[in-house]
Order: sequence, then C-alpha cells, then structure tokens
Amino acid sequence: MFKRPFKFRKSYYFKILLFTTMISFIPFVMIAAYSMYQGSNLSNQIMKDHIADTKKEVISQKQLYLQKETQNLNTDLHNLENTLRLIQKQAETIYSQPNLALTNELNLTKGKEGYLWETFEDKYEKTNVFISSLSSGSPEATINDLEIAKQLEPLFVQTMKNESMINAVYLALPTSSWLYYPFLDVEAAIAEKTFSPDLRFQDYEFYTVSLNPERKVKWTTPYIWSAKPIGDVTKQDWLISVGAPVYLSTGDFKGMVGLDVPIENITNKLMNVEFSEPNAFAFLIDEKGNFISGQTKADGIKENESIMKSALKNKEGILPITYSNSDAYLLSSSLNNGWSLNFIISESDIVEPIVKSTKAQTNKHMLLFLSHLFVFLIFGIAILLYMTYRFSRTITQPIDQLTNALRESADGNFVKELHIKQEDEIGNLAVAFNFMNRKIQELVGELNLKAHQLEDKVLERTEELESANERLVNTNQQLQESEKRRKEFMSQISHDLKTPLTSVREYTEILVNHPELPYVQKKEIMNSILLRSNHIIQLINDLFEMNTDDDGDYVKEVIPFDFLIEQSLDMIAIRSEGCDVEIAKDYEIGSHFIFADPKKMNRVFINILENAVKYSKPKNKEKIKIDISAYQQDKNLIITFKDYGIGISENNKEKIFLPFFREKRTKTEKIKGNGLGLSIVQKIIAAHEGQILVESKVSVGTTITIVLPLVEISDF
Repeated sequence: MFKRPFKFRKSYYFKILLFTTMISFIPFVMIAAYSMYQGSNLSNQIMKDHIADTKKEVISQKQLYLQKETQNLNTDLHNLENTLRLIQKQAETIYSQPNLALTNELNLTKGKEGYLWETFEDKYEKTNVFISSLSSGSPEATINDLEIAKQLEPLFVQTMKNESMINAVYLALPTSSWLYYPFLDVEAAIAEKTFSPDLRFQDYEFYTVSLNPERKVKWTTPYIWSAKPIGDVTKQDWLISVGAPVYLSTGDFKGMVGLDVPIENITNKLMNVEFSEPNAFAFLIDEKGNFISGQTKADGIKENESIMKSALKNKEGILPITYSNSDAYLLSSSLNNGWSLNFIISESDIVEPIVKSTKAQTNKHMLLFLSHLFVFLIFGIAILLYMTYRFSRTITQPIDQLTNALRESADGNFVKELHIKQEDEIGNLAVAFNFMNRKIQELVGELNLKAHQLEDKVLERTEELESANERLVNTNQQLQESEKRRKEFMSQISHDLKTPLTSVREYTEILVNHPELPYVQKKEIMNSILLRSNHIIQLINDLFEMNTDDDGDYVKEVIPFDFLIEQSLDMIAIRSEGCDVEIAKDYEIGSHFIFADPKKMNRVFINILENAVKYSKPKNKEKIKIDISAYQQDKNLIITFKDYGIGISENNKEKIFLPFFREKRTKTEKIKGNGLGLSIVQKIIAAHEGQILVESKVSVGTTITIVLPLVEISDF
C-alpha cells in the first residue's frame, strides 16, 4: 500500500553531497573576507589608538625633559645672579667703608685720543681700568674711585675661574670709566676700530639695565660687543649681560657691576639637549619675545613672527602649532628671570615610525593569516566532503527500515506528522508516518489537553507555596533583625544608664561619707551629679520621643535660623568640655526665618553637632573642625553641617536613620551612643515638612544637609 519503488537511489547521494558542499563553502569565503575586513579595521584602530597614546606619552616626556632642562638653565643663571650679588655687595662695602691701606696707585697711560687706560707687561690675572675721553666729573675723583675698585681684582679673577659661562666681569662708573677683567687691550681695540675712545656707558643697555633703585639683578637683550679681552678666541660677538647697581650706604648711586655671557656659551648648553625626533629642536627667548639662542635647526625660527608670539604667549605648557607647513607641538617652560625655554617637535616625527611599524606588522600578520586560512580551507573542504558523504549514507540506508517499522507501529506510536512531498526514501517515510498519525491524532490531543490542565494546576500551587515560603522567610528575617536590634539597644541603654548611675552613686557616697569636704569640692561633686542626672533624663526622653506617635505637641513660631543655631552652639560648648572645637560659620545674621518649634529644632541641631564632635576623634590634640553654612535656594533654607571625622561607609548611609542602628566601627573605636539621635532628627525634620540628606566618606568626614521651608516676615 505504501511502497513506492525508486530507481535513482544513487542520485540522492550526489544531491546531498553537491548541495551540502556548496552551502558549506560559502561561509568559508564570507568568514575569510570578513576576517580580512575586520583585521584591517582593527589594525587601523589600533594604529590610531597607539598614535594617540604615543603622542600623549612622548609630549608628556618631552615636557618633563623641558622642565628638567629649564631647571638646569635656571640653576646656571641663578648661580650667575648670586655671583653678581656677591660682587655687588663687595663693591658697596668697599665704597661705603673705604680702606686706604688696601688702595693701590694706578699706573695710567694716556692715549692720543684723550682716553686713559692701564696696561701691564704681565697681562694675565690682571684687571685694567679705562677712562673715556668724554669722562665727566673730576679726574682725581674718578681715579680715586678706580683705585678703590682695584680691591675687587681677586674677586673678579676668582669669579672668572668659577663661572665657565661668562667671558668678562666689570665695574662701571657714571663717569664712563670702568674696572674690567680679563685684561682688555684698549689701545689695540681702538686701533682696530672695535672700541671707541669716547665711549659713553650710559648709551648701552648693559649699563642702563642696572639702573633701578630696588638694587635688583637684571638681564639685557642680546647685543653685539666687538671688543675682546686678551686670550678670548670666541667667534661669536653676541652677548647677554647681567647687571646690578652699586649704592653707597647713604643711598647714593655709585655705579654698576656686570657679567658678560657669550650667546655661544648658552647655545653650547642648548646643544646638549638631545631629541630622538629628527626635526625637533630647542630655542630660548626673553620676556619680550626676543630670540636669545637655539640649536642649529632653530636658525630660521627668529624670523617666524607667529611662532615667537606663540612661544611668548604660551609661557608654560603645550600648544599645537603649524611649523614648516606641518602640524607640530610647541612646549614652553619659563625661567626665573622671565626667559622662556621652548621645544618644537613635529607631529610627523612621532607618528611616522608608528605608522610604518604598524603597517609592516599588519602586512606580516595578514600574510600569515591568509596562509593559515588557505591550509584550513583545504583541510576543511576535504573533511566536509568526507562528512557529507558519510551523512548522506546514514540517511538513505535506514529509510526502508524506518518505513517498515512505522507501518507495523501505526496503531501504537505517538509522533508528529511530517509534511514532506518529495518522491524519494523520505517521501515513502512521510506517507507511512502520516497514516499512523491520523489514527492517534484525537487521542493525543485529548491527552495533551488534560496534561496541560494538570500542569497549570501544579504550577499555580507551586507558585503559591513559593510565595508563602518567601513571605515566611522575610518575616523571619525581619523578626531576627528586630530582635537583634532590640538586644543591642537594651545592652547599649543598660550600659549608658549604668555608667552615669554608677557615677551618681559614687559621688553621693562621697557626700554622705565625707560631710566635712570643702564647699568648692561639694559644689563640683553636685555639678557632676547634676550633669549625669541630666544625661540619664536625656536618654529616657530619647526613648519616649522615639516611641510616641503624637506629632501634635509641636509649638511652632517664626524664628530666625541664626538665633537657633547660636543657642545650639552655646549648648555644645558646654557639653563638649575637654574638647577643642573650632566652628566655621557661613550664613547671614537675621536673614533667614523658619516656622518651627524652637525646642524641637534646637534638639535637631544639638544632636547633629554632638555627633560631629563625638565622631571626629582628632589626633595629636588637633582641633575638632565643624563647618556650618546656610543659604537660600528657591523657597527653602539649605543648612549644612560638615565634619572631618571617621565618616560613614557607603553601605550604611541609608541605615543610620533606623532606630538603634550603629556601625560596628563605633564599638571597635569605643564611641558611646545609643543610635537614636539621627532617628529623632529625621522625625522632627519630617514634622517640619523638611528633608535631611547625608554625604559621607570613610576617614574623610560627613556632611549632613537639612532642607527647611523659608517664611517671609510679611506673611505674618
């Protein structure tokens, strides 16, 4: 009845084999293409991230390097300034208190142009003087001043030996005369027209820069000075000078002292700055943006007005710029004398090595990936062909057996109906299966319906049991927690009551057993008894207030906030005996009015302030600091109490308003309390239509914020 002979059994194998192979080959190609695409994107993203991180790291390192070099240059310039201050002080001393015994007569020679100068056969380790042909004032007085100045010769010689950056040290007088070291061959310089016989020092910045009544040391801008001392083989004539005025003890200006620093010496120091970036360089400018010195690559920077303005404006930090038509970074750091040391680093010097390295690595890994993918593809196709062939055999061979078995079990097996219409082995199987399925369809439907109904009832009952069990578990946990808090509370209350009661009993026994005690001691004992009695009453009041539900006993009135807070602070000052408390206030007096019960609100402030004092725990007898501020926000008054105590852990911030709750740390650190203070505070604030908020961090401190409605006086 169900048998359908088929003639092309072998063709079914080939259909499965061909179709499965084609379908399976497509994912290989898609995975390969997608992997290459994602690999390329990932490589680009990694390269971008690497570039960003590297740029940030390199620039940060260069900034640190710049600051180090700035510090080194600061040290060198500071040493020169200190050296000049020493010479300045010595010059002021010898002129204010001249020692005639140390004064030597000068051996002056007069040139044909009218100038006077000093020469020696042994010109080394000697200073020489010069008096311009235009010298003003008395010649005798000028010569006398120079003879006194000769006392500075050992100091000048030692200065040149100690300071390698300078090439000259001198003292110049207002009469266009000076003492100079090392020896300057004035006659030869005048003959070569590199020195003027009628030189006026007042016309040069190295002299005028020192003219300041504050007696400060100041630097000049770079200038050219052609005359050179004996033995000076410096090719550069550009100098930077540092000068300082010389004043007598009477306050009269006497002259100036100065040091000459060849730009080449500063340049040599900058040349020691090394960069791994091929196009990076360093340069130095003064406080007016004048170029002082720089590395070889910085030769063209002084003509770049935009860069110089940027360097002058930047002072300290990192500034992206455009230099030589490419992106770059300008790093600046200021020296103590107002100069600025700058680095310019091209962005391409940072980026190009990363790009080259990343591309090389990407190409290498792509080739490796493709080679592995090709090998995997070959093995995959081979395995796929083999598995497909085996799979097709496992389907076609058992079909006849399954068809015969289904015919025999058509009246007893419960299986789903198959919708297969092809004319092959699976088609024969579907016909037999459907014949059997029609026999049992009604029975299966009825059984399924009853099974679903039973399952729904079981599920419903299970959910009810789970819900009831969950409620029981929650109730049990709440009871356990409540019992735990009750025991802790009773233990704490017993302890808190026992301590003051014990003290009252001891003090009372003293009064009873020693009636002869002096009046002062009796008064102190009575005060102690009164204090501890008040403490006991306060504990009882706390318990009563926490257990009453009557909110109708509030007697509210319009009252200034600052009046209430000042009353509370007075109470805290009394209760905090033995503690050094410093209160920082930030609120306006008489500006904020609230509609409140003064006694209740006073209780709120005292509870908060007592907690701030109690949980501060200062070390080494430091003051307990509490900040109190109040300000208006919309129609509310915002009041904050900030302490710097032990703080509250994040997990317990929401629990501190629960009655009897106290953190475990308070027990470990032996901080007394019953856990009712903030519960009472919250209850009172709520009765005043307000809010209370807490911000805290362990070992940093706690800030409690109270929000209360403000009232206008005109409303009453």
